[in-house]
Amino acid sequence: MPTKGDSYITRPGISDGWWLCALVPACYGGTIWRSYQHHQHHLHLPQDYKRGVIVTFGLLLHSLAIYGQLRGRINRGHKLLLQLTFSALVALLFHTCLAENVVFCVVSGVLPIILYDRLYFTLLRAVPRGFTYGEACVVCQGLVSFAYSALLQLPRVMLHPDIADQLTDMSAIYLILQIGLVGIGLLVFLTYSLRVLRHFIPFWISLALTTIGVALCPIGKQPAITRLVLFLVSDMETMVTTVVYLGLLVITVSFVMWHFNKGRRSTTATRKVFHLLIVLVYAPGLWYQCKMLYLASGLMLAVFIVLEMARLIQLEPVAPILNIAVRLFIDEKDAGAVALTPLYLLIGCTLPLWLYPSPCDLTNSAGLQMLLLSAGILSIGIGDTAASVVGFYFGRHKWNASTSKSVEGTLASVILQALAVYGMYHLGLIHLSVSRAAYAGIAIIVNSLVESRTDQIDNLVLPLVTYAILVCST
Repeated sequence: MPTKGDSYITRPGISDGWWLCALVPACYGGTIWRSYQHHQHHLHLPQDYKRGVIVTFGLLLHSLAIYGQLRGRINRGHKLLLQLTFSALVALLFHTCLAENVVFCVVSGVLPIILYDRLYFTLLRAVPRGFTYGEACVVCQGLVSFAYSALLQLPRVMLHPDIADQLTDMSAIYLILQIGLVGIGLLVFLTYSLRVLRHFIPFWISLALTTIGVALCPIGKQPAITRLVLFLVSDMETMVTTVVYLGLLVITVSFVMWHFNKGRRSTTATRKVFHLLIVLVYAPGLWYQCKMLYLASGLMLAVFIVLEMARLIQLEPVAPILNIAVRLFIDEKDAGAVALTPLYLLIGCTLPLWLYPSPCDLTNSAGLQMLLLSAGILSIGIGDTAASVVGFYFGRHKWNASTSKSVEGTLASVILQALAVYGMYHLGLIHLSVSRAAYAGIAIIVNSLVESRTDQIDNLVLPLVTYAILVCST
């Protein structure tokens, strides 16, 4: 909504959604609190994860300054003073809680907040009508957290090859994805900044150089591509999972081609087919091939970003095909030029894996937290799909006159999520105590009510809300 001093165009007809800026810090904070409640020291939190928690707290504080600036309640001078105050507080937390040296504390207190501020306003200017203020907070908090983590880990591994040679498969996968996404991020920045790269030959050359650079980037004594191939052929189960994922990808592409060859229009039901497909990918992957799922989700995110870049700059010969395909994915909430719905669907289902420390390390309690790691597919793949489809076909009682969300859809979301949790428990995939069952019930009811009432992006909000509640269970 327009406010004093507001020169940014957010998604039209939608509330600002400022409450979203607390979701990512709440998820990080809940995870670290979980590790200490009832002396659960068996959940070892890496030092870098603890640093990330403090950084996201600083980003939450700075979101308050951004809110004040956009509402016209503070001027730039006051905002700068608040920024310095928040940076000093974050630096103090680093020194007090983690006993870091002074230089590290100052850099970690100042740099993420400056980057967050610049990135936030750049995003709003570059993608008009693409975000609400709250959604932009969530996206920028995630990007800054990733950049901070990459800055801590990549130089350390590259400068000390002996460390990289001792990495577990999961750590190597994490580094491969960091290298790949940093490369893609650099390509996005250069394409946005240099118009010459938006032409056919320069773009493909830049993409090829980025791909080669990522593939040959050393992780220890081996390039990233060698590490990747060795993991993919490490055992028969991983190879079979790779083939299955490729098969599901072929099915998805075939569905898109068939849909438009028939000349059919996109509907709620057809869009939810992709939700069901992603459940088919994530559910077995999460339960039986977590590392492969983690790798595949990161690779697909990189592919989606590259394809969306190619579509936005109208790159021949792929742009016309992508424009047609995107019409099947997007809904009424995609008001800007960027098609964010497919990205949000992928990110939303993967968020619990990214938020939880060592999610695929079965040597610690993470292997027992399957319900928490399923927060994305539970809330989006099952709950949101049930609410949309049942509400579309059978919804008779609307929550209010200004929404299409129905009571029947919300009830369907609650019931099907509850059945999914019971099914996982019955199959022995999750462990439920009375406390965990209660938290699961609360999470299901809350995410269903949020889905029915919020005008923010469901695929981004629901997994974070569900995770924040489930992470509090013991």
